[in-house]
Amino acid sequence: MKKQTKIILGILACIMMMAIVLMYKRHWFGAGMKPKQAAISNSDRVVVRDTQEVILNPKKESPKEATQVEFPPNGNNIEDFVPELYKIIMDAEGLLNNDELEDVVLVLRNKTDSTDLRPTLVLLKQPEGGYRLYASAWLAIGAAYINGDYQQYDSEDISIDQKRNLIISTYGSGPVGNRETRYRFIDNELVFTYMEKFNAGAGQQTRVTYDVLNRKVTVEDINTMKEDMPAAVSHGTLPQHPPYLFKELDPTTVFSE
Repeated sequence: MKKQTKIILGILACIMMMAIVLMYKRHWFGAGMKPKQAAISNSDRVVVRDTQEVILNPKKESPKEATQVEFPPNGNNIEDFVPELYKIIMDAEGLLNNDELEDVVLVLRNKTDSTDLRPTLVLLKQPEGGYRLYASAWLAIGAAYINGDYQQYDSEDISIDQKRNLIISTYGSGPVGNRETRYRFIDNELVFTYMEKFNAGAGQQTRVTYDVLNRKVTVEDINTMKEDMPAAVSHGTLPQHPPYLFKELDPTTVFSE
């Protein structure tokens, strides 16, 4: 065999050995690797269909289960609806349903457990006097504290405006951010009509508004790293869905599922 042929065969043998080694490494060291996108759970996404995909702040803690509490269906005054274990921490008066009688909304808190979910009661004034319990919602506002001693919101407020909207507002720093939810009686049911969320992070502020009745979502991203703080606005469409009922809704997850 000529010397030149031996050299060529030797080179080919080396190339084959290197290929085998590379395939071995790729199989054993790369098999468990996944693209970075796979680490983002689908539960933390909201799809803005016309423009882009928005990734919301994921929830850090699983919600507590609602306490099994029976509220009376009727009462002569608002105190009749407050169990011994609870106290009123917020209240609002105004016209909610289609009559001209002033209704009341209460937010209660467990006296012995600040991390317990806080029920929100909607009491409808009756023509003959007293109130009727329309609904009790355990997820409308969330717990006051999480992890025992961490206050979830800096401030909170509930109100009934002149357009008969029940408005629940929470304000917090960090990942919690600010949130306003609105509800209105439509066809004798108190339904979710609007939500606005605002979050500020390193170099960016994001405001998202959900016009539930018209199925519109608007996302505004503000770049705070630049002096003129430019804003990028995107618009999208919410999927068709039956009315979201106040007594069943969890506003923290309604558009993250």
